[in-house]
Amino acid sequence: MTRPPPMPPPMPPSSLSPSPTPPTPEGAESAAGIAQQAAVLGATLDDARAQAEAGVLIDLAGLEDRVARLCLAAEALPRGEARTLLGPLGDLVAALGPLAAALTDQQKGREEVIAAALAGRDDPHTARQRAAAAYGRSAGPAGSGLADPGLADPGRPADTP
Repeated sequence: MTRPPPMPPPMPPSSLSPSPTPPTPEGAESAAGIAQQAAVLGATLDDARAQAEAGVLIDLAGLEDRVARLCLAAEALPRGEARTLLGPLGDLVAALGPLAAALTDQQKGREEVIAAALAGRDDPHTARQRAAAAYGRSAGPAGSGLADPGLADPGRPADTP
């Protein structure tokens, strides 16, 4: 039977020197990994801004959770490493401003469209009804039929005088 090698004697606490980069606990993110995630999220925010400016409805579900996870991971880092993330996380904050402005403009535009529709402007159904009324026709789905009963029916031969 072999014995395990003897354990080295413990070192006194005064002789321990802190390592420049302490090992990352299992499951924790590194500063480089967090910076990379911040860059990916920043690109996502830029894409969302461009889509919002183009009038596309965007889904921001999960954005708050992604940002919260990044912040928690950054907070778990030692202070020195966390400071290296000021730039990447600052870029994220900077990307939120233009996205918020694009979403605000998009919302204002949608509210104007809704207000116009409620007022009877620019609604295709209301516009068709107004046009039909202006030309003296009924506003039925096909736009057929004549509103003036004195006019000849196009399906019958015209009466001769």
